[in-house]
Amino acid sequence: MPTSERALAEFANALAAKQPTPGGGGAACVAAAIGAAAARMSAAYTTRKKDVESGAAAQAEELIQELDASAAAALAEADADEAAYGNLQRSWKDPEMTAEEKAEIEATALAVPVRMVELCERSISKIVQFLPVCNPNITSDAKVGIHILAGAARAAYQTALVNKPPPETLGHLKAMMRAAAAEESKLLDIES
Repeated sequence: MPTSERALAEFANALAAKQPTPGGGGAACVAAAIGAAAARMSAAYTTRKKDVESGAAAQAEELIQELDASAAAALAEADADEAAYGNLQRSWKDPEMTAEEKAEIEATALAVPVRMVELCERSISKIVQFLPVCNPNITSDAKVGIHILAGAARAAYQTALVNKPPPETLGHLKAMMRAAAAEESKLLDIES
């Protein structure tokens, strides 16, 4: 059953089972969807009359659209990750497969976690931009979304590393990870 159609408990049980998929990549994708949903809630609560008057509600509506798309994309990526890993396993066992076919399968397996890191970093950036106008009674949920998205990005990054990204892709991933970590660190305020 596609991840996008599973209940959370069912997904967690499938993830815990001794089977190749879903695995860490799928877990990263589902975590990203949950992070986007948590932050979306903060935007939904920033639509009061005074938010409309200040313009914050318009920003909230924009963020809602962005995070709805991010959550849907993350769940679709969980399905893509499962398919990519299945093909990768097949490439290890198929002596008839050409080097070009194997390279294409490996590139596809790498592309999913790279897209997830990009999605998480982009979502974190949008939420951070929204925080100054967020309903102050619910900013903690926006921040929870950031923390969950940052964790999902770290998980997707680990999946990408297993797939041996070329130097240019690795540099791109590291830059996004540094950006997400910097935003998360500011929120935690544990350095002082």
